[in-house]
Amino acid sequence: MSIPDFNTEGLLPEEIHDSSLQEVMERFGQFQRSDRRCRLYERLQLLVQDASAAGSIDSIVIDGSFVTSKDEPNDIDLILIVRPSHDFSGILSPREYNLLSRRDAKRKFGFDVLVAREGRPELDEYIEFFAQVRGPDDLQKGLVRIKL
Repeated sequence: MSIPDFNTEGLLPEEIHDSSLQEVMERFGQFQRSDRRCRLYERLQLLVQDASAAGSIDSIVIDGSFVTSKDEPNDIDLILIVRPSHDFSGILSPREYNLLSRRDAKRKFGFDVLVAREGRPELDEYIEFFAQVRGPDDLQKGLVRIKL
């Protein structure tokens, strides 16, 4: 697992790059011009801990300016990939609810979170959406995935 270098636009090469949380911290969570990256990483670390403890999350795809070369990123956007066997109709623990509810995840962690089940079409749609770069050039960017 190795996160590749940024391209000339300051983006990761187009694909999903598997990584550990430690590698994400080393690559994206370090102090640059301000402590903004460190603070975003601390919240990401809390979310990953909760997701790991919940047991229903298989992996997390990370997007947003956090995974670009920007010195002071604005945000982290996430896709929580739920195990195919997860039963959404059952009772969720408070930890799971805080992760899987977009509103509560935004309130608790400050991130925009989408939830998709592994192997479902909406996961592919979310990944395609996250890989888009705003602007006239139709650029695509890479994303980072942490397997839990």
